[in-house]
Amino acid sequence: MAAHALGAALTRGVAGTVVAAIGAVAARDPSRTAVIDRGERRSYAALDLALRRAAAWLHLQGIAPGATVGLTLRAEWPHLVASLALFHLGCRQVTLSSRDAPAMRAALAARLGVSAVIADGVADAMPGALLLPLPDIAVIAADAALDAHVPRAVGGGGTLVITSSGTTGRPKLIAVAEPLLALQGRLTAPLGVVRLRTVGNEFSTAKRLQLHTLSAGGTDLLANNLDGTGLPEFCAAFGVQRLNIATLRAEALLAEAARPGATRWPAATAITLAGGPVPAALRQRLMAELTPEVHVLYATSETGPVSIAGPADHGLDPATVGRPFAGVAIEVVDDAGRPLPPGERGMVRIRSPAAVAGYLDDPEATGRAFRDGWFLPGDVGSMLPGGALSLAGRGDDMMNLGTIKIFPAEIEAAAEGFAGVLDCAAFPMRAAGLGDIPMLAVVGAEGFDAAALLAHCRARLSLRAPRKVIVLPALPRNAAGKVLRRDLPGLAAQQPGPRDGG
Repeated sequence: MAAHALGAALTRGVAGTVVAAIGAVAARDPSRTAVIDRGERRSYAALDLALRRAAAWLHLQGIAPGATVGLTLRAEWPHLVASLALFHLGCRQVTLSSRDAPAMRAALAARLGVSAVIADGVADAMPGALLLPLPDIAVIAADAALDAHVPRAVGGGGTLVITSSGTTGRPKLIAVAEPLLALQGRLTAPLGVVRLRTVGNEFSTAKRLQLHTLSAGGTDLLANNLDGTGLPEFCAAFGVQRLNIATLRAEALLAEAARPGATRWPAATAITLAGGPVPAALRQRLMAELTPEVHVLYATSETGPVSIAGPADHGLDPATVGRPFAGVAIEVVDDAGRPLPPGERGMVRIRSPAAVAGYLDDPEATGRAFRDGWFLPGDVGSMLPGGALSLAGRGDDMMNLGTIKIFPAEIEAAAEGFAGVLDCAAFPMRAAGLGDIPMLAVVGAEGFDAAALLAHCRARLSLRAPRKVIVLPALPRNAAGKVLRRDLPGLAAQQPGPRDGG
């Protein structure tokens, strides 16, 4: 079935927007739990009522359909209700995160033409935008007088603008229409009803996961529930079926589980990792020490969920991200755009009914990444014989050592699991006449032997091995947790002497 036809089939009989999906669940099963906020269960009926009355309040403040509105709301429940109210009004919204510097928020607001900011207080005001300090959501939700002012939901819903997590230059802006968010939620519906995130909804990725869960009629546990509560205890108490975490958080999970007297991981809670490569050694440790139900999700901001690897897939290939979701197509192509056979490495391209059509105000980037109905995320990989995708790394991270092409993931996979390696990242040092000299930055435990690691890598990778190991106290990362490889050569140059074992 074609992607667009399957997308229509997935939404047939299902409300086409996030707000409509919530309203449909509220009508047929009003007591179903939509959100758990600091241990308190909030039903779909309560969520539906709160968002409609919040939409009425915003409408009375002058927020009209089509307006571009910023959100600077730190608490998850008010943020969610206000966001859904803006969808109801058909507005375009963007999170102006309190974690970003005021200058960054102001630049983003100006770029999008934000006309109003719904905020916690006057300190969150933006130049040229109406400031709307949000009253207590409980007060708004209890105000029956607002029912007379609830506007009709705008057909097609609103739009969520998210920024790319690029490490350099001007961030890309991605406008995701509400029906696409709802469809992305339907794609992930098989991943469990009760889901927990460990990051709050001021982060775009967490917010989309939250909207996906609610679009599928699930229960979203807010990250604030974890204040002072261990993850295993909380997951067991609330029947969490799926924990969504960034790959970076997995090591902390394992460390917590290794503490004397630690609670066993609940058998009913699966773990899904996303947001970066998941080494084979880490997958195996999680499956051996926590739960066999370990999954690796591949998704992009532009397409939503792409593929997922489950327990049966991890042994097939150390870098697999599994098979595509229903209606999503993945191909690996050469430089001319021709599909390559399984096993051959090339550029990944994705076609999804839930994908956006391009970037805002950046036709050049749109032309590079969106071609003939396909999205090219810049990832390099190969297809496995059974239809699963294996990722080798980012195309712009690839090193060229003479005629040898080397991906950081190859080096990192050889180093991960070596005694004393807590964290690592491969990167190039440019050398005239030679090209990219592969190096490896390592965060090591006490007693870590850099020379032994170098010998270990050389035995496994030969010419693709790093030439030197640089020991750092920590790897530089951006707000999304991704390693800033461009910073590593400078940090390496500051070291008193690279460790090469010789």
